[in-house]
Amino acid sequence: YTLRQRARMLYMAAPLATSAIKTNRTNVIGCGLRLKAKPNAELLGITQEQADAWEARTEAEFDLWARKKQSCDATGVNDFYSLQQLALMSWLLSGDVFVVLKHESTTPICPYSLRLHIIEADRISTPAPNGSLMLTMTEGTAKNGNHIYDWQRVEAYGEMTGLPNILQIMDSERPEQYRGVSYLAQVIEPMLQMRRYTESELTAALIESFFTAFVTTQDDPGDMPFNEAG
Repeated sequence: YTLRQRARMLYMAAPLATSAIKTNRTNVIGCGLRLKAKPNAELLGITQEQADAWEARTEAEFDLWARKKQSCDATGVNDFYSLQQLALMSWLLSGDVFVVLKHESTTPICPYSLRLHIIEADRISTPAPNGSLMLTMTEGTAKNGNHIYDWQRVEAYGEMTGLPNILQIMDSERPEQYRGVSYLAQVIEPMLQMRRYTESELTAALIESFFTAFVTTQDDPGDMPFNEAG
């Protein structure tokens, strides 16, 4: 929790940290990773013409789902390609990010049921060993002062299908590592000192620009303080 807050503070306050995250987003995701279907015609026992037709139809169907934010985003804010950018930035900044796979009723306008809901790392908790829930990160206060715990258990895999209900996007660096580490973790301290140093230099230069020189003289105040030769 502390590491995430420090990384986010640095991302908001230090241009180099902001650039490190956004440059990765641009270089890795760009305008979005797109599906390129390539079925193995020989393994499936179909002709190459049939494989090409399946490929074109599948890519078209996927693009219809991916391009429409109401079809792919559970919050209705981003299309699939923007969700990729959001997921990558959240992963790098917070250490990991979670995607809940939801299914909604289909309509003639939205014939696809799958919806993706990206969850911030702070909102994820793990059940304690005694079976109780660790709720310290997802609580609020009602008008009457009572605590509100917004908590819902999501099983990692469906009991009937065995398919995942939630995806965790992270980079494991050690065995049995369950949560990710921010991309900025190793440079938080030096970049923070660099930001402070830069601010100090800018402040010193700004103050120095305000210095004013005063010309004093022992002559009569009514006389010109300079001779005619200048």
